[in-house]
Amino acid sequence: MKRRARGGTIGGRRSASALIIVLWITGLLAMLVASFAFDAHLEARVTSYYRKRAKAEGLARSGLEVVRMLMAKRSEIKDDQEPPVDDRWFEPARQLRRGAIRGLAVPMGEGTVTIDIVPEPARRNINHLVPGPGDNTRVPAEKLAEEWARILEVGGVPDDLWDELVDAVLDWTDNEQPPQTRQRGGEDEYYKSLTPPYLARNGLMDTVEELLLVKGFSRVILFGGQLAATNSVDGEAVTVRGIADLLTTYGNANGQVNVNAASPEVLMTLPGIDDIDVSAIVGEREGLVDEGGKRDARPFKSVPDVFGRISQLDPAVGPYLTTEESAICRVTCVGEVHGVRRKISCVAEFAGTGKRMAMMVRRWTEDED
Repeated sequence: MKRRARGGTIGGRRSASALIIVLWITGLLAMLVASFAFDAHLEARVTSYYRKRAKAEGLARSGLEVVRMLMAKRSEIKDDQEPPVDDRWFEPARQLRRGAIRGLAVPMGEGTVTIDIVPEPARRNINHLVPGPGDNTRVPAEKLAEEWARILEVGGVPDDLWDELVDAVLDWTDNEQPPQTRQRGGEDEYYKSLTPPYLARNGLMDTVEELLLVKGFSRVILFGGQLAATNSVDGEAVTVRGIADLLTTYGNANGQVNVNAASPEVLMTLPGIDDIDVSAIVGEREGLVDEGGKRDARPFKSVPDVFGRISQLDPAVGPYLTTEESAICRVTCVGEVHGVRRKISCVAEFAGTGKRMAMMVRRWTEDED
């Protein structure tokens, strides 16, 4: 009896050990299978994302062809022309002729491309802030300081920073010989002390982003965000909208702004303009919406037309305005496929008409939207 009990106990232990080993092996196999399944799922998702990303980029590039077609069509239509029944591009082309296109959604295949076409004179030319044939190097510093102050104000930059920023940008762009450093500005001595060191431009700027090299200017001041509390008078953080979207280096060489295409914020940077004037300008050029939901846009035909329709405007703003079309536009195409987006932005110059329309890119960027 004892031997049987002892033998039965040993056999039971062996069976239990074998069962445990089997369970361990089964668990490990299950973990391996789960790991393989997870890797396969992850790889499938990554592959799907890159497939959608490639399609979205293709849509964005296709949008550039739509842009070229609309620019060619812009020169062929007239404001009072009746829209053809079967021409889906007539209204966008007429809208472009009247000023600018913002947020034009074009369905394509699995996704959509959203297009902006805005003439560069819809922004302030950073090298020609004061209207006239001369650039900033020929304009009195006091006059330039007034222009910069309005730009910084619209950009939401605290006014206690204006003097330093204005002095710095004037020192950066002037071509005085020998260089004269303003009270809060900076010349070669300041820039040579930086790591890495460099020299002041002492001339016209190539891009708006060049302001990041100028003393006091930061990405927050240019592109918006929260300014550090140390830069505020009351010691609290300040939210800044930024000034980059108000400026260009490709705009009107006479310093004028296209009144039919400029955003309300750009219009606010002009002398003698307040929010009431801006509302009147935008309301006049965009017109009323009829019962069918169609907007009767009425762009300004000339600067005298602006003052004729908005009599309360300050005459001082007249030299800053233009209604002339521009061959240089800022184009943005955002392709989207199932939530994945790719954005192409460029500054392009258009030349020719019809099928001979050529698009010459002056600046190009690609990124996620």
